[in-house]
Amino acid sequence: MGQERRSLVTVGVLASLIAVGLGFVVLVEAIITSTCGQRPAGRNPIAALQLLVTGSTDGYQEIPGCTFPVGTIRVTAAAILLTVIAAAIAGAIGYARWKQTDAAFVAELRRRPGFATRTEVAKHLSARAVLRNARTLRPTLSRRPTPSDVGWPLGESRHIDVYVSIEDSVVLEGPPRGGKGFRVLIPAIIDWAGPLITTSTTNDNLTATYRSRQQRGDVHVFDPQGLSGLSRTLRYSPIAGCEDPLVATQRGRAIIGGTALGSSSTNGEWADAASTVLARLLHAAAVGNRKVSDLYSWGSTPGLARAAVEILSVEGTAGWGDGLESILDGDPKLLSSMWFGVQSAVAPLAIPQVRDTLSPTGAEAPFDPSEFLAGENTLYLLGTSSGATAMGGFLSAMLDDVVEVARKKALSSPGARLPIPLGLILDEIANMFRWDALPRVMADGGGRGICTFVVLQALSQAETSWSAAEASTIWSAATAKILLGGAGDAAHLRDIESLLGVREHRRTQRSWNSDSMAHSTSEHHERLPLMTIDEIRRMPTGIGLLTYRNRRPALIELDGWIDRRDAKTITAGKTDLEREQQSYFSAEEEARLARQPLVTPGDPNE
Repeated sequence: MGQERRSLVTVGVLASLIAVGLGFVVLVEAIITSTCGQRPAGRNPIAALQLLVTGSTDGYQEIPGCTFPVGTIRVTAAAILLTVIAAAIAGAIGYARWKQTDAAFVAELRRRPGFATRTEVAKHLSARAVLRNARTLRPTLSRRPTPSDVGWPLGESRHIDVYVSIEDSVVLEGPPRGGKGFRVLIPAIIDWAGPLITTSTTNDNLTATYRSRQQRGDVHVFDPQGLSGLSRTLRYSPIAGCEDPLVATQRGRAIIGGTALGSSSTNGEWADAASTVLARLLHAAAVGNRKVSDLYSWGSTPGLARAAVEILSVEGTAGWGDGLESILDGDPKLLSSMWFGVQSAVAPLAIPQVRDTLSPTGAEAPFDPSEFLAGENTLYLLGTSSGATAMGGFLSAMLDDVVEVARKKALSSPGARLPIPLGLILDEIANMFRWDALPRVMADGGGRGICTFVVLQALSQAETSWSAAEASTIWSAATAKILLGGAGDAAHLRDIESLLGVREHRRTQRSWNSDSMAHSTSEHHERLPLMTIDEIRRMPTGIGLLTYRNRRPALIELDGWIDRRDAKTITAGKTDLEREQQSYFSAEEEARLARQPLVTPGDPNE
């Protein structure tokens, strides 16, 4: 405890004692006045205390015809004193307990010098701050822009709503069940004013936002594994557009990149070889007007792929047929290693449900990325963590298709920027698939109107899906980083500690000098971390740590979507969709049970 604080405590204690003493004087004289009908006159300044302590009334002049109620006075005073002492003890215990709460912890953090002040939050992180660049970010917007038109809403700090520009790439890092969706993602999805692609391994975000996004534009759900609970979902052909060899090459790379082979940091050469083969198969299927089932057959067995060679030799890009034939006629060992990645990529096509999802019928309007980018439309990409390794390739390909069209559209637009920014809210993407383009899009997409919001459970997820260097690029390219409490990677937390910087701390030390028989006081100035590793880890639910560009960090309050003004509307939409999902899953379960053979008693196969 510093000298100043000790002085304040001493003054406070003395003031309290004086107040208690005066209170007892008033009490004694009030009781005597009430009993005797006359205020007593004291012979000395401590008459009341003398009466209370000793029971003697000699300190007061006698009042004729009245006996002072000494017993009543002393009992009343004792009762009041005990009550005060009990209240003081209870207050001390309550304060000590409060000091151990999350609220006290957060309050102490906010008082530290080194966090963004209210003035800094208002200047750099407020609605007004993001609206300053509204004309540049949304030049074609016909109405007066709102903060959500040009900024990501994140929470509140210093009683100011916090936004970062849509030009800023954002990374949100938090452990499972840490409130990422409930507090940040669902509001971000609902508020995004433009075309939006969002990924997830569950349908939680979909269920809460689907009806709200329908109020803005068309909603598409690409759900090959049937997780959404919707009877009608988007069908997407990986073959469509591959008549163009450039499209075929890009799509082959995206599909392979989204598989386990693409995520491997040690098998890059085999991934490249597999993407080359798959590109040629896609091209052959497109120019030959073949189906997904043919793509599956060719990719499953090298021998069957000779049918693709024949198509390419007649209708394909010059040299592609010869190239594929040379691969098929090459070293069998090399061919086997090369074909492993192709087989993994097309393996999901063996499942009828998946094959159906990837086979649009002629009656269905094909998904048009250009049309999608023209309004406030939404595309949900769903895949489970367990099945994402298999389906990730096709999810990656669809995402890559839209972003590539967006990039070309931006380059041909005024200012080389999309007229309506494209939002990418990529929840759990590291658990779904490896998207090759993510590091590049994070680095330069914001200036093109391609705005990225990546959600990770831990940075190590990115290092697993991408390389360590690419994960570092993703982290560094995020000009806004939001960290939730509960992280367990000490090395990463140490990096965060360094990123936050230091604070000045003054410590006063008092010691006794036996030679001079006196106290001596010394003051020490220390540079301490703004937050230690343990403090970063202990941040409570509902609090986020935001680092933004070259500004000082800010603590932000993250309220759940149920605290929004439109919470009732969101809840109603969520409830309505949940009924539809329940009906779908119930029908699926009934159909599954109907397909199972009945086992009767006595059956030898029972």
